[in-house]
Amino acid sequence: MKSSVLRHSLLLTLALGLAACGGKATFPVEGKVVNLKYSGLVLSNIGMNDLPVDAKATSFRFPNTIEYGVQYDVKVKTSALHQDCTPDNNTDTAGRQASISVTITCRDYTYLLGGNVKIVGADGAAKPYVGENLVLINGSSDRIKVAKDAQTYKFGTAIAFGTSYGVSVLQQPDGGKLVCSVDRGIGEMGDAEVTNVNVLCREK
Repeated sequence: MKSSVLRHSLLLTLALGLAACGGKATFPVEGKVVNLKYSGLVLSNIGMNDLPVDAKATSFRFPNTIEYGVQYDVKVKTSALHQDCTPDNNTDTAGRQASISVTITCRDYTYLLGGNVKIVGADGAAKPYVGENLVLINGSSDRIKVAKDAQTYKFGTAIAFGTSYGVSVLQQPDGGKLVCSVDRGIGEMGDAEVTNVNVLCREK
């Protein structure tokens, strides 16, 4: 508390000193960027031109400064591609703190992965799935037990854009009457939920 009071007093003294000389203290509007991977991020602030931020940037700074006592409000005008970017500590009045420091945090969009489940009979005709204890796995850890009589399935863990996936059968259905395989099990997550990683089970 004591440190905060001293800091504010120092800023006030500086501003009063500059005012006596015919000027005002000015502050750059700047901050850090966390986890920005892609292009497209554009920031805005009151009375300033929009600021594009390069992919993988870790900081930003508007080219102009603002005077002591002027309000700032940094917003995300356009989020980065494939990410949701949000500001923190983004609105206040210049001079209330020793400096203006806004944090922009970007989080990857994530989507679920799944598909249909069906049996292909000896005659080639599709039938509803009726197996039990079929287990699928994505990668080395994310797994799901397909419900009896299920027509579709989805893994519970959402996957970020650009992340590779590889779905395979970890455990065949009980009884030994069905042999299941995965169609289109390898791919890379795009900008939408994947619903065509299908499981095809054949009768012995």
